[in-house]
Amino acid sequence: MQSIYRLKKNYQYNYVYKHSESVSDGNFIMLYCSARSNPTKVGFSVSKKFGKAVYRNRIRRQMKAAVSAVMPNVAAGYNVVFIPRKHCEYDFATVDKSVVYLLKKAGLLS
Repeated sequence: MQSIYRLKKNYQYNYVYKHSESVSDGNFIMLYCSARSNPTKVGFSVSKKFGKAVYRNRIRRQMKAAVSAVMPNVAAGYNVVFIPRKHCEYDFATVDKSVVYLLKKAGLLS
């Protein structure tokens, strides 16, 4: 995913946590709020409860790949954070389907 589409600073994540609306399915929670930035910026938060670093990094990479594929179709002017729920195994097809579903449910995907 390109650098201009990422949330990078802690205060950006804190703003989303404080002012967000949420949508969820069985696999992920998506927090989103409006922002002044023109391109929509996306962040990923994976808790240590999810497992060791290898598993956390794998799910983070899968989420980044799924979001970068649909980023051209996402509405501008939002900050979004994806949080995976504790689950056994995530394969890429499940991650991709959940990301698209959550973006449509929030009305951010055209």
